Amino acid sequence: MGMEAFYVMGGVLAAWALLVSLLGVVRKGFPSSKGGEVAVAAITASLVAIAIGTAIVGSIDNQDEGEDPDHAAVPAQPV
Repeated sequence: MGMEAFYVMGGVLAAWALLVSLLGVVRKGFPSSKGGEVAVAAITASLVAIAIGTAIVGSIDNQDEGEDPDHAAVPAQPV
């Protein structure tokens, strides 16, 4: 699975943020009810939690596979 799931979820979260922002600008009083507020907040919190979870799982998968891009092995240079 790797980090691909994180990138997908990051894109979904960004799209959701743009949609909510657009609706907030276009529709006066968005969301129009207390239930709507709770739904928007719950969806946002869920997407954030899933994105964080996929980042954690992706980093664990990379460590298991020996792929740590931040600490890539550099071959020794002869002196």
